[in-house]
Amino acid sequence: MINIENISKNYKKNVVLKGLSLSVGNETVAVMGKSGSGKTTLLRIIAGLEKPDAGTVRTDSDIAFSFAEPRLFESVSVIENVTCVMNGKDSLENTKKASEILSALGLGDVALKLPSELSSGMAQRVSLARLIASDRNICLLDEPLRGLDTATKTSVISLLKAYLNGKCAVIVTHSEEEAKALSDKVLTLQEGILL
Repeated sequence: MINIENISKNYKKNVVLKGLSLSVGNETVAVMGKSGSGKTTLLRIIAGLEKPDAGTVRTDSDIAFSFAEPRLFESVSVIENVTCVMNGKDSLENTKKASEILSALGLGDVALKLPSELSSGMAQRVSLARLIASDRNICLLDEPLRGLDTATKTSVISLLKAYLNGKCAVIVTHSEEEAKALSDKVLTLQEGILL
């Protein structure tokens, strides 16, 4: 569950979020808005990576965040990037599950490669594989389909939608089509408030 009450955030004299409130239960909410409207700031505040200037944020601490840039560990393989977020199982079981997730995302043949050997679209899918493998209650996704071609995007949307079903998720995107395909509710962030 995410409960945000009356949060505000300013950068110098620029008001980014203004008295914003939002409640998200077991549903997927998409937040749209122009570049610079505060969408990523909102996700970072929910995740606890930034503090609001005013207001309160209450969440379960069990959060997974897929950033707009993949942020992979460059020195380890793709599969190790995915298994590093998994816990509670033996390494063989984790490797098997990570392999299944990578295969479902069309990445089965790159599991042993380093991130530097991947295209930007592949790296983005590894980031999504890591989010799925982490199996957290709350999922925050910043432009999750960025850099994906149309055919890949369609299969990833299907996989993500199934994974996020019943979870508490907030997705930030510029695409109305992606927002509608992935979410139960679409909101627009404009002049610091949600419409």
